[in-house]
Amino acid sequence: MNKHLLIAILMSPFLALGGYFLAGIYSDEEKAEELDKMLVVTDSCLPVEDRCEILGVGMEMHLKFQAPPSYQRLLPIELFSKTSLDDVAMSIIIDGEEAQPVKMIDSGDKKRWTINLMPTGTVTPDNMKIRLAVSYKAALHLAEFPIKY
Repeated sequence: MNKHLLIAILMSPFLALGGYFLAGIYSDEEKAEELDKMLVVTDSCLPVEDRCEILGVGMEMHLKFQAPPSYQRLLPIELFSKTSLDDVAMSIIIDGEEAQPVKMIDSGDKKRWTINLMPTGTVTPDNMKIRLAVSYKAALHLAEFPIKY
């Protein structure tokens, strides 16, 4: 038997196991990066009580609702951030149906953003969600959470 063939036969199981473990490590790193891009709502978003804190890696935001949501009435929302954000968009989901996402308007310092959303369905305390997309340091961070009132 050729030396090269013998070495290849003996080394192949070790190379296969090494490749398997390296692929697992790489996959775990990708999953960790995806989790870093998820925003977390620290409390129930209660528009009436002005409680809606959202956290992300390097970000801390607060949503403020000017009024409780209702059908066919503008819902003014402000987002305050402790860090400058690149861009923010938001949409309303009522009974699983998402309205067109709308870009929030920057106040100039990239820390205060405003939007007026229009609920297009029957709004109840249990059927409405907000979907939020934040661009920060060239990465997209996402959140979806119910609005209770």
